[in-house]
Amino acid sequence: MGHTGRACWRAFWSSAFERRAWGRCPFDYGRRLLKVFFFHGLESGPHGSKYQTISKTYGVTSPDFQGLDLEARVAKAEAETAGLEDIIVVGSSFGGLVAALLYDRHPERFRTYILLAPAIYDERSSGISRAPKDGVVIHGTHDDVVPIEPVQAFAAKHHLRFIEVDDEHRLAASHDVIMEALAQANAG
Repeated sequence: MGHTGRACWRAFWSSAFERRAWGRCPFDYGRRLLKVFFFHGLESGPHGSKYQTISKTYGVTSPDFQGLDLEARVAKAEAETAGLEDIIVVGSSFGGLVAALLYDRHPERFRTYILLAPAIYDERSSGISRAPKDGVVIHGTHDDVVPIEPVQAFAAKHHLRFIEVDDEHRLAASHDVIMEALAQANAG
């Protein structure tokens, strides 16, 4: 039973919105449907360029965290993922911190996470004690928002794969690297 290459119907629901879209099948036959969440950063929104890139290939849920502080974001992420398992969370900047905190509290929900220039550099992240064994961190060498050194230290401490890219904080030139990390997570 192979993938025919034809477009398939994919529908997904989020408490924030309902959306049905035609697109490529977000899975290979023989594998479970990949459940992808995108957690956006502090000064961005749920449907920015990274979300747009990911949603071209995968069904993705992106909660709207705009205007929420850290604890409210984590609480909303907990509610959005309650009862789920085998999810992959792509967290960008402040959304990366939310993803790391969510994993620390609820590792049973995750397949893995992919952190994009995560805001992991101060006391808010110091208490994180767990991370997925195959988690990935992608960080730009020209990031002027989140310093790279504490993120490298976090990745090393938790044995996460650290991918350094020639890019800035928004990782606008690294969407291919993000998609490759998602493809590898799907294969795992």
